[in-house]
Amino acid sequence: MLCAFLFTALSFGFAAVLPAGSDDDCGVYDASAAARGSSYAVIEVGSLRLLKGENVSARLPMASTTKAMTALVVIENTPDLNAVVTVPDIAVGVEGSSIYLRKGEHLTVKELLYGLMLRSGNDAAVTLAVNTSGSVEAFADKMNEKARSLGLTDTNFVNPHGLSAKDHYTSAYDLAVIAATALRNPVFREIVSTKFITVESRDGGETRYFANKNKILYNYEGATGVKTGYTTEAGRCLIASSVRNGMEVVAVALNHYNYFDLCSSLMDYAHENYVLEKVLDKDTVYAEVKVKKNYRVKSAELHVTNSYSYPVKKDGSEKLRSETEAVSEITAPHSKDTAPGEVKIFMDN
Repeated sequence: MLCAFLFTALSFGFAAVLPAGSDDDCGVYDASAAARGSSYAVIEVGSLRLLKGENVSARLPMASTTKAMTALVVIENTPDLNAVVTVPDIAVGVEGSSIYLRKGEHLTVKELLYGLMLRSGNDAAVTLAVNTSGSVEAFADKMNEKARSLGLTDTNFVNPHGLSAKDHYTSAYDLAVIAATALRNPVFREIVSTKFITVESRDGGETRYFANKNKILYNYEGATGVKTGYTTEAGRCLIASSVRNGMEVVAVALNHYNYFDLCSSLMDYAHENYVLEKVLDKDTVYAEVKVKKNYRVKSAELHVTNSYSYPVKKDGSEKLRSETEAVSEITAPHSKDTAPGEVKIFMDN
């Protein structure tokens, strides 16, 4: 069985069980990084299905691809992204990639997010962390809470920027899930797909020009994001995403010298070999049940709340089918949180 969808009268809810130094976009490849191993994965964004991978659960440092989670946590915990933030002392002069923030300078949260994701500013990461949670440590706790809520077991965060630190790691699959989750947020999607933006100073300083370091955006058809990363320990890392024919995929490479080529080939493989097939349709009546103790309504139709699609191989070797199991009657009033049955989705191959 692929997954099971619980439903309630008139609308469905579902619970799916799915298959399971410095920082920059370049750098001198270090032999010690090679000794730590490498991994890669490509998944479909909606289902999180792993389409191809190697060492997908290996725990590895991830450099600035960390910032995908940083941005997501900031966005989800900031009511007003246009709020103006004061740069704290602790953020000034953070090593590695920088947008050269000055003590006491003022930028909006969203401007800092652009500096974080386009230019990989470690100083922007610290500023956002302190503004969101009061300290880097407290913010890392929030990052880990989010990881646990996503069911990720091979990820742990110590800081918001990805500079080398003990117990700061992820896996290729976990990082792909983080990126796929973040891409469902329209603000995150807007930021990571932006190639260039200008940020004017509020404090009499110079205008900042942020050009995105992610070459995938410039060189890959249908590219939508996401983030580059490099440290001596982590090696070259990349999260790349793209949409073709209505299917969006995320590719992750951890510690791969030719990371852009690898992620491009992984996305090519996904788009060339898989297609989205609609599994559930919100307009379909999956069952009809009798309603007791309601003199006006004698029966109720069962629908899913949202349509749902799943990636299958284009060669026809994978076939999806569904089975509906429902009670014969319900008693009014009926809570929408109580499921009178489920739709089970199977994949035969």
